[in-house]
Amino acid sequence: MTKVLLITPYGYQNTGIRLLSATLREGEFEAPILFMKAWRNNDIQPPTEDEFGLLQDFVKKTVPDIIGIGFGTPYLKIVSEMTGRLREVSGAHIIWGGVHPTIAPEDCIEIADSVCVGEGERPLLDLARAFRDGTPIEETPNLWIRTPEGVRKNRPRQLLQNLDALPYAHLAEAEMASIEDGQLRHGNPSKDNVLYRIFASRGCPFACSFCYNSQFRQIFSGLGRYHRTRTVESVMKELEASVARLPKLRRIRFDDDTFVFPSSWIKEFVGEYTRRIGLPFDILLNPQAANEETLRLLKEAGLVHVQVGIQSGSEDEVEEHFSREGSNAQTLGLARLLNDIGIEVTYDLILDNPLATRRDKEAMIDLLLQLPRPFALFIYSLTNFPKSEITDNLLEMGLISPEEVEGRATKSFEQFRLSLGYPRPAEETFFASLISMTSKGFIPGRLIKGVSRNTFLREHPAPVRWAAEAANVIKLAGVAFRMMRRGELSAFKIAEYASFKRRLIQ
Repeated sequence: MTKVLLITPYGYQNTGIRLLSATLREGEFEAPILFMKAWRNNDIQPPTEDEFGLLQDFVKKTVPDIIGIGFGTPYLKIVSEMTGRLREVSGAHIIWGGVHPTIAPEDCIEIADSVCVGEGERPLLDLARAFRDGTPIEETPNLWIRTPEGVRKNRPRQLLQNLDALPYAHLAEAEMASIEDGQLRHGNPSKDNVLYRIFASRGCPFACSFCYNSQFRQIFSGLGRYHRTRTVESVMKELEASVARLPKLRRIRFDDDTFVFPSSWIKEFVGEYTRRIGLPFDILLNPQAANEETLRLLKEAGLVHVQVGIQSGSEDEVEEHFSREGSNAQTLGLARLLNDIGIEVTYDLILDNPLATRRDKEAMIDLLLQLPRPFALFIYSLTNFPKSEITDNLLEMGLISPEEVEGRATKSFEQFRLSLGYPRPAEETFFASLISMTSKGFIPGRLIKGVSRNTFLREHPAPVRWAAEAANVIKLAGVAFRMMRRGELSAFKIAEYASFKRRLIQ
């Protein structure tokens, strides 16, 4: 039987790789998964020599016909090194897939035997069937393939519209292993998670300048509807399977880019979720997609937390630099609604934007101080992903160099979520510190506003940063206590986020 070994770096909860495994298994192929290293916020470490040795030993024992590696842009250098190590011990066909191979296949095909451009379930299944049947692979849709005559670049096929045709993400213990801390462990590394992550849709209805969805929309233009949804029944069956497989499960997170569905879908979902699942759940939401009736219905079904992407409090920055529509009035309306109906909220922000002016940063503070407390913040440092609209603009303006584009750079290894100790100009540290304070209900808003006008501290921000760090420790202690009380503070979550080096801003 043809065997396809799937490897994912830094992604124990990688839904995509588990879905590929399930698809191959449904097609009667062996499809074990190896999770190569655990993700650690702002502390990504390359594999050690011992860990590369464990990888090679595992591959020699597994004897795959095909090795598939799925990854995002930050891991390009590590996956390139990994591929070289694999070739030392295996003659398997090595195929790369994921976000980076889809966006920049021309870089990847120089190293991999083939590259999957786009959604991988059907192309990988076609490749496995060709290996099983001994038929040519050169014309497989979605695949770029190295041949003696050069690179064969096959066009992507139509996007799969019926997501219900796909199996559920693979959770079985027997076909999984992980390498971390110099050890190989067999079994599902996330089996003790208290949180299960699921997608009820695929694609995104928006096209932000910093996000890969904008590039995907261009790549797949004319190949069918990009934003697609599953039926409620399909979602329920996957959740029921996860509840049965994961005994410590306490909470569900819908990882859809924004939780937007027709009202008929929402009403059916609320009834079925309440009856069949009943666990607290989280969603992500764009303020433009917010709907009071929907949120009140979801609250009845168990919605406890919403993550809202606002990115900036400056409408100019949001529209001109991030290519997002919407207004501060929409954000404030959603914030007041969530506060009124008792749903916890976290706001996503992006800092370290070279195009942001002092006025933009002041506008962000002004908006945050108008939001009802309590709230939390997820503050991200702008990462220059290749071929994104904002990266291309920054390159054209000479504000960044090609060496600062992720893939060549690895900024996200240590600054995925913004930390105040990361080297940045004094004024950037000043505003980042003040912005982080806005979510601390014990710090008066008038104090934050007053400090924001202090020109001396703007040039010498160390005292403001220290105060922000201290306030953040207090808030994080409260967050940890609440999670512990709800039974959600797992060892897995602590390992991902809890260290002095990787301290978060909430």
